[in-house]
Amino acid sequence: MHTYNHNLTPSTYSDMAKRLLFIDNLRVFCIIIVVLIHSAVTYSCIGSWYYTEPTPLGGFEKLFFFLFQSHAQAFSMSLFFFVSGYFIPASLERKGVKTFILDRLKRLGIPVLIYIFIIHPICVKLVYPQLNIAEFTLKGFHNLDFLGRTGPLWFAFTLLIFSVIFALVYKHLPSAKTNQKISNLKVIGIIGLITLLAFGIRLIAPIGTSFFNLQFCFFAAYIVFFYLGTIASKSNILENISLELGKKWLYIAFGIGIPIWLITGYVGKTSEGQMLIFGGLNTPALLYAFWESLFCVTFIIALLGIVKSKWNHQNSFMKFLSENTFGVYVFHAPVLIGLSILTKDIHPGALPKFFIIGFLAIVTSLLVSWLIRQIPVIGKIFN
Repeated sequence: MHTYNHNLTPSTYSDMAKRLLFIDNLRVFCIIIVVLIHSAVTYSCIGSWYYTEPTPLGGFEKLFFFLFQSHAQAFSMSLFFFVSGYFIPASLERKGVKTFILDRLKRLGIPVLIYIFIIHPICVKLVYPQLNIAEFTLKGFHNLDFLGRTGPLWFAFTLLIFSVIFALVYKHLPSAKTNQKISNLKVIGIIGLITLLAFGIRLIAPIGTSFFNLQFCFFAAYIVFFYLGTIASKSNILENISLELGKKWLYIAFGIGIPIWLITGYVGKTSEGQMLIFGGLNTPALLYAFWESLFCVTFIIALLGIVKSKWNHQNSFMKFLSENTFGVYVFHAPVLIGLSILTKDIHPGALPKFFIIGFLAIVTSLLVSWLIRQIPVIGKIFN
């Protein structure tokens, strides 16, 4: 059984942080991907977002957006859940269950509430200028609609739920074995588990559906990677992921993954507008769940191995980026929407606009995050 380790000191956590700078760098990488995903949805209209700008897409553009968005979706949020889960056991042991839960409610709950009642109405107002914000905000209470207004902060809301559940059952979970290594059999097992769970969930909640802004169709990987993250710090898994191992799984992620992705699209007739891959009791849905799980698991292992070996350091610029990662995550939605609407009459093509607006949204969100973080009291919420 898990036991609380009272020998963990502040210096221990400081040393841990120094050894895990690559984790902060991965967060930066992932938040850039998240902003780019939402920029891609804006101009490809593949997926859901506050504001979309329908543009005729050529064959290459369709292929690019499908390729980028499906691959980015497959791994990015699962990696976020893994990284978040990694630090939870140490925090829980240091603070105890009650203090940990209260801290999570404050750390994650307050930004979620700010988003629901301030940022989300602003986002909707940008798209629908005639909207009465006060009336819109109050209207969501009678049927709990406000719970579905989390926007990108569905992740923080979900992480809060995962964290509270984990804290409550932590003492009853089996202890993680130390010095574990990643074997081919374990990787295959994780891929198989996520595949079956995702396929099963999508029989009820296909890709594209949501419940109060929670897309359960992707939760199989989120749950598994959150749990893997919670046991990774105890089992020294990260220490045993080498550069060579990372490269090996990178080759597999794309060398095997891309052919399977193409075959799945062909079998699922996605080029003909059929979306069998999104769910249901059919072969394309199973193939897509398998490809998604394969890429998710292998690419995350690859990133962990390569970034740990090559990018476990920070200069002042990377430190600035990592300090503002959460702020960019919270504020990028209104920034991206505003930039998209301001440039709606400029038509350089879907791909150029995706890259230009995506880049501008990242830079502007960084500036907004930095400025808000300078405000006393309020700024601490977004550190």
